[in-house]
Amino acid sequence: MNTKNILKLSFLFALLIGMASCAKKGGDNKNLIDTNKQPFDIMSTKAGSWWLYKADDGSVFYRYATGQDSFVSGLTYEYFYRIDTTSVMKEKIPEYFGKNDGKYISLIDLDGKEKTYITYVILKENPVPSQSWENTERKKIEGWDVDMYIVSKVQSINETLTINGKTYDNVILVHNDLKAKSVLMPAYINCGTLDVWFKIGVGIIKERGDIDVIGLVKKTYADELLDYHIEP
Repeated sequence: MNTKNILKLSFLFALLIGMASCAKKGGDNKNLIDTNKQPFDIMSTKAGSWWLYKADDGSVFYRYATGQDSFVSGLTYEYFYRIDTTSVMKEKIPEYFGKNDGKYISLIDLDGKEKTYITYVILKENPVPSQSWENTERKKIEGWDVDMYIVSKVQSINETLTINGKTYDNVILVHNDLKAKSVLMPAYINCGTLDVWFKIGVGIIKERGDIDVIGLVKKTYADELLDYHIEP
């Protein structure tokens, strides 16, 4: 999995391949219909807008808006792409963001092959502290059914962050608890956490993950916004 993925959950779920799954929950990412699409206003979707991030592993990557729509997995998303400036290939990695029925959504690329996606509610309209929601998905990966379960909660709506000399106020912090369930286990297991900081009108300011998959894999990471340009 590419460690610069905005949500960076792909490797977590890939490790759960091979576990036969049991009954799944329903989540806020379910039953969305394309006719409920709304303008995505967390960040600019206008072509020419860009965001520059630095990861804790020393890599630096850009996110670019294209101004184009893309129909994926039954819903219409705004199409963005990333380029890792420190990679040799500098390939364009697609990203999809949208808003549907008051829910800000994105797609998680499960296996890095740009074929198997999870629809993921990253934030809700008019967030308030302690607001929570769930994302659930069952996907067949390499012949195996895997259940995913993400519990999201708004920790704050008025954080102040200073990053690379720029100060951002009224930042929204969403905390995510990652879980999974298999027939081999009596209940969902904790697989780590993901924190994401949003500034409405600017975009994703920062993210931090601390993931531990049943003691087999432990990984921490952080990305933060260095600079950005909003096309007028």
